[in-house]
Parts: sequence; structure tokens; C-alpha cells
Amino acid sequence: MRAQLLSGSVALAAVAASVLTGAGPAWAGDPNGQYGWTNAQASGGQLTVQAGHTYWTPPANSSWATAGKSDPPPGKPDPNQPYGCTYQADPEALQTLGSGGATPGQWMIPTCAGPGVIDPMPPFWVTGAQPAAVTVQVDPVVVAQKAAQELGFGSPTIEMAPPDGSPQLVGVAAWLWIDPGEWQTLTASASAGPVTSTATASPSKVVWDMGDGASVTCDGPGTPYSASDPNATTNCSYTWPDPGSFTVTATITWTVTWTATGAPGGGNLGVHAGPPAQMPVTVTESQAINTPTGSN
Repeated sequence: MRAQLLSGSVALAAVAASVLTGAGPAWAGDPNGQYGWTNAQASGGQLTVQAGHTYWTPPANSSWATAGKSDPPPGKPDPNQPYGCTYQADPEALQTLGSGGATPGQWMIPTCAGPGVIDPMPPFWVTGAQPAAVTVQVDPVVVAQKAAQELGFGSPTIEMAPPDGSPQLVGVAAWLWIDPGEWQTLTASASAGPVTSTATASPSKVVWDMGDGASVTCDGPGTPYSASDPNATTNCSYTWPDPGSFTVTATITWTVTWTATGAPGGGNLGVHAGPPAQMPVTVTESQAINTPTGSN
């Protein structure tokens, strides 16, 4: 049950109502407690739902907005001027009082600070308030992660010398490389609301699993072997110590970064391994017999 206003607060409430509405004594008596003050009206503004309660934001520059400021008005203090007011819808008041003016509308209960406050403050009728626009906060890094999923990493094309189909030799370095056209930057973008994030993947290394327990890490795609250049060298090779049948696996590792428009943000999304490629390899051992010169 709502508390009844003290009779000594009647004049003070009337003055406070006059300040808030800017239109004479809005409430003209209080024989029935808080809900006896039912003549004040306002229009416009916005409605916002927070934690299950509906709050009213009055139109800018209105007397209601002035009363909602956190600090008292400048100048000589007015003992009848409340401030720091918030306005909450009260559906119970509608059931008790009915409408307080044009419909649709709703009753609002002020909660204020300052010398012009009575407890409880009288309700007033608000019409024409619009729901506040809902702003959805979009995390740009989440959008960037979605973009990263669209980068489309592909399996590399394994190349070796001796070439595929020819046996490798124990003790002889095999050149390793991937198709140079696969060593390129990839980009993909994704959007959510006003935010667009772009993920960029740069190849950083190729990890070769040689199938015999050893691995080789090359900082680039490797150097293609060319028989026309017998003096060429490579920084990506492997020498098998023993014969056997092995499966060689090559995996490109990518460094992924991101940028955004429509929201501040950008940075590193970490290192990602692309899908591997595999090739079966046979390693043989070649033996020769040295025959001394001049022997019979």
C-alpha cells in the first residue's frame, strides 16, 4: 500500500508540480494520497526498458528535462525546485486512476533529489513517448573472426627433386618446395550492422613432416629445382638416412591480422595452420662396387 502524503506537503507538491509542468498548479488537492495528484501531463520523449522497468526520457530543453539534471539550477537556490529526477512508468496507477488524458499514454512516477522533493512524488500522465532506438553493440573482433573463417586456406602442392614417381636416395639431399603461386596473401571480409572487419592471412612458413620422424621448417615456399641451372642451391631440403617407404606431409602456416571500419579495432588473430598435403615417397639405397684400375 502506498504511503499517504502528509497534509503539510500539499502546498509544496503543488509548487513542485508547477515547476515541472510549467503550467500553473497542476495538482489541486490530495484527499487520496499520492494518486490524488492526477492533473499534470507531458508529451513526447522516449521510453527505455531497463531490467524490466520502463523509464521516460523527457524532451530536451523541457522543464521535465531541466528537473532531470543531476545538479541544481544555477543562481539563487529555489527551495521548491527538485532536480536529479528520473521518471518510471507505473502500470498500477493506470489500474487505479484510469487514463489521465489522451490515450494511449501512461502514468510516470518521478524520483527526485533537492529541496523541492516530497515522498512519494505525485504521478503525471505522458502521451506520445516513443520507444528509444535500440543500439546493438557489435564487437569488431568477433566479426573479424567470422571473416577469418572465410579465408579459404588451401592444401599446398608438393614438389620434390628427384620428382614425384622417382625414388629418393639415401644420403642425397632432396629439394622440397610448393607451388610458388600458393605463397600469396589472402583476404576476406565480414559485416555485422555498421561494422565491417577484414582478415588478412600472410603465409609465414611451410612445415614438412618427412614421414620418418623428422621434420623440416622452411621460411618460404622453397626453390623450384631446374636441371638447366646445375649451380642452383636451396634452403629447403632433406636427406633421408635410411631406405623405406614414407609419407611426406607439407603444411602452410599463416599469420592472420585484422582491421575494421565502422568501429575502432584491429590487431592479430594469431597463427593458423592450413590443410596439409601428402605425398608417398620411396627411398632407396644405391650401392656401387669399386674395381681397382689395372686388375686382371
